[in-house]
This record gives sequence, C-alpha cells and structure tokens, in this order.
Amino acid sequence: MTVCNRCGKENQDHYKFCLGCGAELTAAPKPGGDMAMMKTMMADAGSGPGAPLGGPGGLAGPGMGPGGLGPGPAPGMLRGPTPGGGQPLSRGSASAMPGMPPAGPLGGPAMPPTMQPPMGPPPGVPGFSPGFATPSAPAAVRRCPSCGSDVPPSFRFCGTCGFRMDEASSPMPMPMTPSGGMPQPMARTRLSMTLIRPDGSEGGSHDLRPGENKLGRSFGAVFENDGYLSPIHAQLDIRGGSALIRDLESLNGVFVKMTQEEELTSGQIIRIGQELLRFEVIATPEPTPDGTELMGSPNPGYWGKLTVIIGREVTGAAFPLLGDSCTLGRERGDINFPDDGYVSGLHARVTLRDGRVFLADLGSSNGTFIKVNGERAIGHESFVLLGQQLFRVNLA
Repeated sequence: MTVCNRCGKENQDHYKFCLGCGAELTAAPKPGGDMAMMKTMMADAGSGPGAPLGGPGGLAGPGMGPGGLGPGPAPGMLRGPTPGGGQPLSRGSASAMPGMPPAGPLGGPAMPPTMQPPMGPPPGVPGFSPGFATPSAPAAVRRCPSCGSDVPPSFRFCGTCGFRMDEASSPMPMPMTPSGGMPQPMARTRLSMTLIRPDGSEGGSHDLRPGENKLGRSFGAVFENDGYLSPIHAQLDIRGGSALIRDLESLNGVFVKMTQEEELTSGQIIRIGQELLRFEVIATPEPTPDGTELMGSPNPGYWGKLTVIIGREVTGAAFPLLGDSCTLGRERGDINFPDDGYVSGLHARVTLRDGRVFLADLGSSNGTFIKVNGERAIGHESFVLLGQQLFRVNLA
C-alpha cells in the first residue's frame, strides 16, 4: 500500500493519485537507504588494495584499477583516510550509466595535477578512448503496435494488451546521437491520435490525414484489440486546426472530455471514472385525456435523476436530484461511488439554474466525459474516449 503524504490515506500500489485528496502519489523510500548506502561505500572502500572498485571486473576508466583499460592509481589512493585527513574515495563504487563518462575519476572532482596522465591509444586501435569500456550491443527491442509497450524479443504476446507479436515489425532501431550535440527529439506526426495509458503515460499512436478519417477495429492496430469498439465506430473530419468527430451508430458511443461547464438535456449520457450515467428530467405528471390523475409517491421537488447504465437496455440504481445542485464523487459527493478508484473524492456537480441543467467538472483527476450525440467539434489536444481507450487528438 502507498500512503498519501498529504492526507495519510492508504492507496493501492498501482494508483498514481490519492483516492482521498487527489494528490499525486510518490513511492515511499526504502528503509535504511542512507545507512545501507554508507555500509556499501565502506565495504567497497575496505575490500582490499587489489580489489577493483565497483564490483567484480571493475569499471573501465582511468584510475579504475586492474579492471580498467587505463593505468590505475597506487593502491593507497583507494583505501581509508589519508594521513593528511582527506576522505577516502569510496563513492566510486556507484556504477555509472553505460557510455556516459563520469565527471572525474571515481565520480568526483578531477584528480590533482600530480596524477599520472593516461596512456595513449594502443597500437592498431583507431579512435580508442582510454578510460571507458566499450558498451555491449543493446538487446533487440520490439514495440507493440497495439499499445506501444516494449516487448522482449522472446515474448510471443504483448504483456500489456496481449497482442500477438508473431507478425510484428522488426526490432526498433536505437536512436543515433548527432555528432557534436545532444540527442534530438523525434519529430511527432502533425496529425495523429495518441493512446493514453491508465497511468497517464503515452502508448501507441494512430496517424491521421486532412479530411475524413474512419476510426474503429477495422482501422489501425491501435484499435483492433478493443472489444468495446465497433468495426466502424466513428469518423474524424479534420479541417485546418479543428476537427469534427461523428459517431457512426456505434454500440458503445463516443465520449469527449469536458473542458468547461455544459448544459445537459434529458437523455444525455455522461461518464465519470468507470460509471456510465444517464440524466433525465423529472417533469410534473400530466393527467390523462379523460382527466384521471396519475398516482405516485410524493414529490418533494425532484427536477431530475441520474440512472446507472449497466448494459444495453439494462439499468441499475437511480438517484433523484433535489435542491439547487447535486455533487458526484467517491467519498464527498451527494451521490457517491465508493468502489470506483477512477472517481475523485469530489468529482463533478449537476446544477439547476434558471430552469436549465448544467454539468461541471470539479477538478477531478481523470476528468468528466460527455457522450457525443451525432457530431461534436473538438480542438487540438482534445481527449476522446473510444471503447475502453483514451486518446489525445493532435492537430498541430
């Protein structure tokens, strides 16, 4: 369990945000970290005058002892405090990243001028750089075309989404570093839909083009493994810096993340977390044509209700709406969904104002989504929910 630093609530280890207050969760440090590091440093420093620093085989580098390619310092330089009161150079026991030169010998400041200069390159080895081991060739990496996760070469299926990798593309090439500069970021496709994983990281992407773009299980590897998507689910029409998304009579619909307060009409379907809700207006019952009044329970002033949708033509609990507003959440709302970890403690609000009903998100972690009825305009970096997958639309 991960304990929130803000409110102290216990959360599951895979949660990224606290269920109590919505604060971002950070993994607790392992106990005894400083003491364990100190003991490791002392053990490395006292491992003997002939032992290479940094473990068996040593770290190749100037001043790394017998395991390196360059000459090592005198054994006395790797032992305890010097007679003059200097500190032992034990911090060199921390391994450096492959291919990354340390700031100075043993990870500290550069050695004094009295240090013996490194030897020149061995004969017959052009371009040899003393002090750094040649990094081993990286293992081949494959990327899942469905969700974008890295898959080991020996795996036949993706461990994240279960995609069969037999027909996957060749291993992903390692990016090359331009000469004389830092690695340049890869250029992002101008028009695309980027998959957002449940932890907030980016998954695969689906390229788009100006004009009409069909979306569904029949259009792209990123869609084909989502059983909640129809084969032809939606259409995205791109015109300049804006787009129009249209539901093509899909079974489960298209949802767009709200960015501001919106008016609700009777029959509108919304989604918070994993909860699918339908809003309906409760009107005053009218007598039948022959003048007979409809009998029912007393109405204290209900003006609407939210009904949980369980399946097609199957509904669950219904919550009547009373007063000026009604809040939704996991713990602190007028209507709560305590078992849904994707719903914030206080998530959204439904308000009656001037005879009209409005829905607003209250700064929830995962947002409030509204179902598209027919078609809806969206902009750059809008979030669209198709089936069980969340996408960010990139239009610029």
